[in-house]
Amino acid sequence: MSVMLPNPLHKPWQITLAGVSFIVLGICEALLVFDVLSEFTGFEISIYSEYHVELESVAVFSLGISLLIVGANFLRLLRENRDFYAISEMATGEFLRLIEEQIKAWKFSDSEREIALLLIKGLTMQEIADVRETKPGTIKSQCNAIYRKAGVGGRSELAAYFIEDLMNGLNLTTVGGAKYP
Repeated sequence: MSVMLPNPLHKPWQITLAGVSFIVLGICEALLVFDVLSEFTGFEISIYSEYHVELESVAVFSLGISLLIVGANFLRLLRENRDFYAISEMATGEFLRLIEEQIKAWKFSDSEREIALLLIKGLTMQEIADVRETKPGTIKSQCNAIYRKAGVGGRSELAAYFIEDLMNGLNLTTVGGAKYP
């Protein structure tokens, strides 16, 4: 199953429009602060007094347009967040389904299945023993049966078996300067 991820980078015009809106908001804020201060202090600039209504009208109109742009961006971000969350949930569910499918193919018992999932999750032998209310020695012998049935050498290989499939799309030709197969 292939899922198309939305591009996190936005179109240049969207970024420009958001930047212009931010600048317009700053100019309008400065104009309105000046207006309020001039009302309180009685300080007036003749050109401002002459075009007072026009300047405030432009500021109000600009604030309205900027509010629409910011609101549209906010709604877009909410949609993207919802989409990314849905994709994340879908990927998690698909990953768990693949793990369950492979566990069935390896013919694990119910207890081996549970222990394998806890191993993949990263719990220690003691933590698994505590969760299962048993002795660490019992868990260790069950882990050996799990590794044998899965054909892996240990916990890290068991986890890597599943993680490798997740990383198939990555181009890892070198790791730390060494060639990666």
